[in-house]
Amino acid sequence: MPSPNMIPEPLDVSFVIEELENDEIQEGSLTAEQYTKLFSAYLYTNELCAAKFLWRRVPEALKTDPELHKVWSIGKALWSKHYTQAYELIDCKWSDVLEPIMVAIKRRIQQDTLKFISMHYENIQLDKFQTYMGVDKEQAERIVESEGWTCKNGYVMPIAISEPDLGLGGSQEILDRLVTLSSFTSYIEN
Repeated sequence: MPSPNMIPEPLDVSFVIEELENDEIQEGSLTAEQYTKLFSAYLYTNELCAAKFLWRRVPEALKTDPELHKVWSIGKALWSKHYTQAYELIDCKWSDVLEPIMVAIKRRIQQDTLKFISMHYENIQLDKFQTYMGVDKEQAERIVESEGWTCKNGYVMPIAISEPDLGLGGSQEILDRLVTLSSFTSYIEN
C-alpha cells in the first residue's frame, strides 16, 4: 500500500472545471487568470486533450500572459511525456493562487509514476528513479523507504501498488459525463 507521505489528499477540481467551462460558454471567453485555473485543473485531472483544445480556444491576446504560458508549457511537456521538463517547469515560482495546485499536480504525476514503476519494473536504477520522480537522491531514498521498497547497490526494488476497486461509483461518474456530453452534442446539432 502506498504511504500516506507520498499520496496527497485528492483535490476536487471538478466544480472548478464545470464552473469555468460554463462561464466560457456563457461569456464566450475567460480572463487570463480563469484560463490559467482551468488549464491547471485539466492538468491535475490529467485531461491533456481538454487542455490542448483549451489552448486553441484561448484568444491570441491572452496567450502572452506569463503564468498562462507557463501552465501551457507544462501541458506540452506532459503531452509529449517529457516529465523531467514538466517537473522543472512546475518547480518555478507561482502566484499564491496557483502554488497549491502546482504542488498537487507534481504529486499526482509522482504518484502516477510510482504506480507505473511498481507495476512494470522489478528493479530500477536509483538515478533513473530520481529522474522519473523529479527529486534528488535523498528525497528518492525517503520515497523508497516510505513505500516499503528496498534500495540495494544503486537499484530500487519496487513492490506493486494495487489499485483500489472503484466499483460502480467511478463508472457512474463517467456515464453521467457521457450522458451530459451526448445531450450537449444533440443540442448543438439540432
